[in-house]
Amino acid sequence: NTFCSYIEEEDHHCHHLVEEMGKEEMKGLQHFIAEIRACASAEAELKRINKELANIRGKFGEKKSLSGYQKKKYICKLVFIFLLGHDIEFGYLEAINLLSSSHYSEKQMGYLFVSVLMNEGHDLMGMAIQAMKTDLKSRSELNVCLALHCIANVGGKATAQECGTLVQRLLVSDEAPNSVKKKASLAMLRLFREAPDQLDIVEYSSRFVQLLASPDSGVVTAAASFLTTVAGEHRDEFKGVVKHSITRLHRIVLGGDDHSDYTYYHIPSPWLTVKLLRLLQLYPFPDDDASVKRLNDLLVRLLSRVKEVPRTRDGRRVRVQYFNVNHSCFVEAVNLIAHYDNSADLEIQACTILGDFLIHKEVNMRFLALECLSIMAGTKFSKKAVKKHMATVQRALRDEADSTVQRRAVDVLYALCDEELVQDVVKQLLNFLKRADYSIREELVLKIAILSERFVGENYTWYVDVMLQLIKDAGDHVPPEVWYRVIQVIVNRQDVQDYAAKTCFEALLDPAVHDTMVNIGGYVLGEFGHLIANDPNSAPPKQVELVQMHYPMVDSSTRALLLTTYVKLANLFPEIKPHIVQLLKANHFIKSSDAELQQRANEYVTLLTVPNAEVSVSVLEEMPPFTDKQTTLLQRLELKRTTVTDETGSVAARKRQAGKSVELGEVSAVAHTAVASKTEATTINNDNFFDPFYLANDGVLYQNKVLQIGVKAEFHSSTGRLAVYFGNLGTTPITNLSTRAYLPNYPDALSMDVHSVDPTLDPGVQMKQQITVECISYFDEPPVLEVTLTYQQRVVVLLLKLPVLLNKFLEPLAAPMDAQTFFKKWAQLGGPPREVRQVIKSKGAIILEEMREKVTNFGLPLMPHIDPKPQNVVSAGILHFKNSQIGALLRVEPNVDAQMYRFTLRTSNDAVSAIVANLLVENF
Repeated sequence: NTFCSYIEEEDHHCHHLVEEMGKEEMKGLQHFIAEIRACASAEAELKRINKELANIRGKFGEKKSLSGYQKKKYICKLVFIFLLGHDIEFGYLEAINLLSSSHYSEKQMGYLFVSVLMNEGHDLMGMAIQAMKTDLKSRSELNVCLALHCIANVGGKATAQECGTLVQRLLVSDEAPNSVKKKASLAMLRLFREAPDQLDIVEYSSRFVQLLASPDSGVVTAAASFLTTVAGEHRDEFKGVVKHSITRLHRIVLGGDDHSDYTYYHIPSPWLTVKLLRLLQLYPFPDDDASVKRLNDLLVRLLSRVKEVPRTRDGRRVRVQYFNVNHSCFVEAVNLIAHYDNSADLEIQACTILGDFLIHKEVNMRFLALECLSIMAGTKFSKKAVKKHMATVQRALRDEADSTVQRRAVDVLYALCDEELVQDVVKQLLNFLKRADYSIREELVLKIAILSERFVGENYTWYVDVMLQLIKDAGDHVPPEVWYRVIQVIVNRQDVQDYAAKTCFEALLDPAVHDTMVNIGGYVLGEFGHLIANDPNSAPPKQVELVQMHYPMVDSSTRALLLTTYVKLANLFPEIKPHIVQLLKANHFIKSSDAELQQRANEYVTLLTVPNAEVSVSVLEEMPPFTDKQTTLLQRLELKRTTVTDETGSVAARKRQAGKSVELGEVSAVAHTAVASKTEATTINNDNFFDPFYLANDGVLYQNKVLQIGVKAEFHSSTGRLAVYFGNLGTTPITNLSTRAYLPNYPDALSMDVHSVDPTLDPGVQMKQQITVECISYFDEPPVLEVTLTYQQRVVVLLLKLPVLLNKFLEPLAAPMDAQTFFKKWAQLGGPPREVRQVIKSKGAIILEEMREKVTNFGLPLMPHIDPKPQNVVSAGILHFKNSQIGALLRVEPNVDAQMYRFTLRTSNDAVSAIVANLLVENF
């Protein structure tokens, strides 16, 4: 919708001028194109193009000025040459000069050149933007349309800054013609996508919404694309689109009074219908009775219309285009019904129609049916209705020749799967995996792994069997995340470890097993090989021989893991330790050309031969259960999905797909807690309590009906001291209380000393814990205090963000700074990347005193009389680290009327600039 034609204008007012331009034949251009087409080889074409480029360059370089017609002809040739794939290095200035022409055809050619050959980063784009700005103010509708066309194609941040306000005014103006409003909608869409922060969308929101009430369907169609995009970012401000969209859809679908110019094969305004249905998917079900009735009526009509087969006046069946647009409206109606998920009748009716499509002779119809059924399977009322078509879906998976249809059948089975069907569905998917198209195998592997884990229940032996079979059948298509997850599950489930060790040992007996299976087997034998050591067939020497058999045939990363398996087995079985040491001392280990393998072998030999045996025992002890119970499989699946539906399809489908990433994590957090723990742990964070700590040092970290945790902190230079207070508000003692503090992504950036606490906290008692921190380097997120406790036999883990942020180590300058010194330091620090500038919309009305207080509380004291504008804030401070200091300079420029801030922060370290700036703007 954004790209517009420049040669054939759609507006009735432009047709006459285009015809006149056609009469003004450019014979030289016609002959040049004919000669290019007649070239017998690429060399001949290149020779002719180079000759023409030399001629045009000479013409542009002559002192004698060219006429507008000649410039237009040569510019058109340059555009044609560029479209053939050749670089154009000149002619840009001449093309921009055409933008100022008073002749429509010359101006049009100039805009065509700019749209095709230039972008926001071009050196001359500023001149083109000024020409657009001039034309947007013109009284000529044609000039305005040409400028809007160009903006819709190449507009960016600079264009938004200069022309954004003009385009907005044209879009909401009562005097602007419909042709201008259509193009202004598409220009605004481009500018919003490229530079949303440069547009004041919210101020004009009510006027934008009113575009849906326009009597011109073309205006409404263009506006619907724009509104769908902006409403996705500003839901509350644009909620008025719901009522207008329903009213318009009701007129189109049931009223039949829309313009005949937009009726396509007996279907009124099908593209507008689809756009409005997608727009409604951004919002919940309407709450006013009139809109509800209209919405239900039009959805019923869209579902029933798909079964109708009208005939033309002469009695013949309508053409295939009728079915295409009718089905597109039907599919979007199904998406909307699934999004609302509140009408059993509509959902069941939709599933019945989709069931008929499943046996249609056209493959596209079967594709659509499977696509929609995969969505309906996730709704509240229609899952049973979709299950009725299970056999047909399985037949499609088995018999369809088109891999895209097979993929949709997999999607349906994936969506339908539950605890009852999981074993049957996984078995079918495993059978299909062996003959599936290579393009969908990795996605299929991920779905099998996810289903096996999500619905495993307590049958973890089945899970291990499925995953090992999966690796055997599709080893090359198994991403690392899958076998990582298998290892995590096995380590965290004591009841399946012996079975996993036995099964992996048996799988490794095959000398041609895949590297992924060797990775899993090597890890499992190294950790749990002792569980099967009593069996003579899998005695420790047998396990070592099995690892040795596979070592020469795997890649270097797997070899590194097998070296760890060797040393783990030596730790588990002292009787084979001398053999392992001699094995690792071999030249192909300790003198390996691979630096990683060589280092591991030498370190492991030293570790096994160290005189103090307790050292190796301590280092090589069994891995503890994984604390991160979330999985990355769903994120990997989302990255793998690259179909059009996932990128640009229904909003409802994308929302449901995104929501599943939480679902598996929740199931995993319960299902994969180690068996050694008798109770399941509940994990809680303090995100809702943390915001005040950006500016404060004291407050409540977390509180509920049973427990209150508060903190008091003070900071000086690079050190900080925190007092954490635990209070039992309940009637039962809190037991097994323990804490640990850590910094997630920068473990060496903070030095933390956490004092121990009493493991029991009686009712009504408060307990204090001291924590000392020292800032070593920069970090971008607060440290976490992990509090583990038991209350009424329930294990609870609290992950509490501590109020230790980088700005806490900011202190005022030792001596005051005058304006001359400040600006000298400011200039020395230079611009980006050490300068970070952010322009943000204020969360509310700007009160200057509050703004100054926030900056001071953040850690940057004010420096009055520095900035010539009294409302601006200038601050400076020193950021203290253990072994260094970094100066920070800040300038805040508020715009009270527009409720906007501009923050400019400069430090001598680009990473520190970004971190401190992000922390600061969080408070405004």
